Amino acid sequence: MPLAIICDPVIPITPVMDELARQNVACELIENGNQVELWVEDPAVVDGVKKYYQAYCQSQQHSLSVVNLKSVPITTLVLVVTLAVALITQLGEQRLDWFLIAHMQYYPRDWFLYDGVQVVWHAISPIFLHFSAEHLIFNGLMFWYLGGLLERATGRVFFIVLLLVLALAGNVSQLLVSGPLFGGLSGVVYGFMGFACVYQVGVMNLGVPKGLFYLAGGWLILGLSGVFSAMGLFNLANAAHVGGLLSGLVMSALYVAQAKVKSKK
Repeated sequence: MPLAIICDPVIPITPVMDELARQNVACELIENGNQVELWVEDPAVVDGVKKYYQAYCQSQQHSLSVVNLKSVPITTLVLVVTLAVALITQLGEQRLDWFLIAHMQYYPRDWFLYDGVQVVWHAISPIFLHFSAEHLIFNGLMFWYLGGLLERATGRVFFIVLLLVLALAGNVSQLLVSGPLFGGLSGVVYGFMGFACVYQVGVMNLGVPKGLFYLAGGWLILGLSGVFSAMGLFNLANAAHVGGLLSGLVMSALYVAQAKVKSKK
């Protein structure tokens, strides 16, 4: 009887056992010291059980449970701050100057960077600012999905660096193109998309479906084409999307190269 998987102690194994029973897969759970192991009777099903368990664990990581919130504290913190900012600003209706990347001057139209240490906060703060419930929900869900995956995969220290680089790249790009009146996590999300795409090719599969990359790419192209604004729907922070995406690709290339160098030592 070969070993199929070593069970994750924080993820319930009962649904897996129930599914294996429905599929008539003979198996047994064995406690070995501090870990629980799943052994199967037929060696031919080992790979299938491993793939199923990996997909099951990844699906469990996206649920809004206390265990998941604690396991990705940086992702959780960013979302908590984002929700707090949505309440403080009433979705962009008030106190905007607390979170814009630069001072706005309305007449004549101009902007100025903040002075001193304020510039550090304001260089990042636009990612917390959202202007509608739809904007907040969509960005929040995508950030939770991709951010949680990448924080687990790369570790907290690198994830913090990645987050700051993507935020800065997207914010500065949009500032230079359209001025300081913008906000949202979408530039960071596009950076996560670029990073995850290269990571899945160069390191390991995160379980992000290819269709999500195609959808994000199509949305970016539509935004750059100006079709949404031409139809009078909404304006997108296209420069932030492109800046985040490109910086995410660069960071992923550096990460993959570093991982390959370490593997050769």
